[in-house]
Amino acid sequence: MVWLLSVFAFTILMGIPVIFVLGISALAYFVLTGQPQYLLVIPQRMFAGVDQFILLAIPLFVLAGALMDTGGLTRRLLEFANAFVGRFRGGTSLTAIWGSFLFSGISGSAAADAAAMGSVLIPDMKKQGYDVNYAAALIAVASLMDPLIPPSITMIIYGALSGTSIAKLFIGGIVPGILLALSLTAYAVFIAHKRGYPRLAPPSLAQIGRLTLTALPVLFLPVLIVVGIRGGAFTATEAAAIAAIYALVVAAFWYRVLTWAHLRHALIATAVISSAIYLLIAMANIAAFVFALERLPQNIVAGIQQLTDNRVLIILMVNLALLVLGMFLDVAGVLILTVPALVGIGAAIGMDPVHLGVMVTFNTIIGFVHPPLGLCLFIVSGVAKSPIEKVTMQALPMIGIALALLMLIAFVPELVLFLPNLLVK
Repeated sequence: MVWLLSVFAFTILMGIPVIFVLGISALAYFVLTGQPQYLLVIPQRMFAGVDQFILLAIPLFVLAGALMDTGGLTRRLLEFANAFVGRFRGGTSLTAIWGSFLFSGISGSAAADAAAMGSVLIPDMKKQGYDVNYAAALIAVASLMDPLIPPSITMIIYGALSGTSIAKLFIGGIVPGILLALSLTAYAVFIAHKRGYPRLAPPSLAQIGRLTLTALPVLFLPVLIVVGIRGGAFTATEAAAIAAIYALVVAAFWYRVLTWAHLRHALIATAVISSAIYLLIAMANIAAFVFALERLPQNIVAGIQQLTDNRVLIILMVNLALLVLGMFLDVAGVLILTVPALVGIGAAIGMDPVHLGVMVTFNTIIGFVHPPLGLCLFIVSGVAKSPIEKVTMQALPMIGIALALLMLIAFVPELVLFLPNLLVK
């Protein structure tokens, strides 16, 4: 195991992408430990990793999000949110939060959320007198709702790696997602009054009706997914296929904005994103094979149980370890390395698999907004043309809010399990 960890650390420090780090580390492990016979197993393990029906949901949900985002649909969602919250002080900041919440039901990706919201809202907020660093930080942290609200690509990956029900994970993330939106709203209102940010003129009832009618087909997509899964009409994978067809029909025939160029762009983006995720999962299966040979998950569980049998301390240790890993690895990398051990730890302390999955998902996505990786911070700082250090300073209080919510999720399982137990049998 020392050889595997040594090669892994060395290649990560060299800046090699984690996808290739996993493969290189496994190859080095088999060669350096005198087990070259296992090299023949690598292609089989890679294929077995991606040969799962549930993983078909990933490209289909990505395609649905790409199609729904054509022709300025992001702007229409923001105008809809603005119609209801823009009238309050700091209304555009509230639009950023609730627009991100609505967009979460379409894209399934925090990075896509940050890029779409940032490109539209940061210039507007700057013109209205908002601190551009605060605007960028707010949009970055609001994007954390995206992997919590269905459909969530992160939850699909976690479910595929752990064997947890994707449907229950989807529904389990809804309440935490709403709580994050409400918490950020309270903070944004406080900052708006403190700094004197403007409120916008309220729209007329006719305008609200028009904006609602315009946004309704987009808003119906996450409802279709949740209600369909809850009613047993289709599985999570089938929901992804239906979502893609629905998005195609809405973009082409309702909004009439889908051109051949849009379709081509959406298909290429879907292929690129999905290929990267599939390659990661394939490489992860090689790493999982090495972990199984070394009994790493069992040894980690045994080691933690030797340190303490206190359930609270174990949960705190797990969350701290994930937050540290999230500082240096992307979400998929953290999940690949930790899920086998986390499933064992969760079983040992009697933690519900869905509760564990939502907690782990939220913990790992916080890495999107804290340095040194902080992908969403890099995205919004690039859009705002502002140094990432200044954006990070404005994001720190909101990261604190996210961490407080993480602790609430970790120690109040009913927040996660209430809806899945109520809706999914």
